[in-house]
Amino acid sequence: MYAALKTVNDLSKNITTIEDPVEYKIPGVNHIQVNRETDLTFARGLRSILRQDPDIILVGEIRDNDTAHISVNAALTGHLLFSTIHANDAESTIPRLLNNGVDPFLVSSTLELVIAQRLVRTICPNCKGAYTLSYSELTEELGYPSSQFEGEQITLYKGKGCPSCEGSGYQGRIGVFEMIEITQSMRELIMEAPTATEIGQQARSEGFVTMFEHGIEKVKIGETTIEEVQRVAPSPEEKGYYE
Repeated sequence: MYAALKTVNDLSKNITTIEDPVEYKIPGVNHIQVNRETDLTFARGLRSILRQDPDIILVGEIRDNDTAHISVNAALTGHLLFSTIHANDAESTIPRLLNNGVDPFLVSSTLELVIAQRLVRTICPNCKGAYTLSYSELTEELGYPSSQFEGEQITLYKGKGCPSCEGSGYQGRIGVFEMIEITQSMRELIMEAPTATEIGQQARSEGFVTMFEHGIEKVKIGETTIEEVQRVAPSPEEKGYYE
């Protein structure tokens, strides 16, 4: 979220955040820390921010109905607003907002983009080695026949374990992501208060790439392993997207 904020940050913009905690200070951005001792909650802080007429707002987390309603109404009145919400994946985010009591029409009118992310461990560069699987063996390991791989023999990588990685075979982490753009078709679906599955199916018809599939691209170039991707994200087969 900070990365997104930095891309729109310039001297002409009035940018204010309400966070718990403020993890990283960005020059030119007004950061406000939630303070429960003085009853400065996300909702109260956001109301105060709106009185300053900012161009861009970052709300660290939507935790309750009050914050959800204020955030959506802020977006409805022309403010660009970034926030986070706890959900298992991108598809689940919209039902979570609706479960916070926000009217489907307001979510449909204001939401622009949903991004979900997880961290996977990267293969240790000091003990990284290649191994080969047949396509049928790969299919068995993945649980479905992936179109992301070609050929009968597939080369993948893993760490053997060494003192540098304390025998784990991993060192460091990278992000895997999935993104749902709120198209006109998606806006119409949101008006019907859809389930996460219905959101996913619509997104899939529009080219949605799951977090698992993004992770597999990292596997193909030797950055992580299938096991790591399976640890953090369900496969398209498990989500019912594979045909």
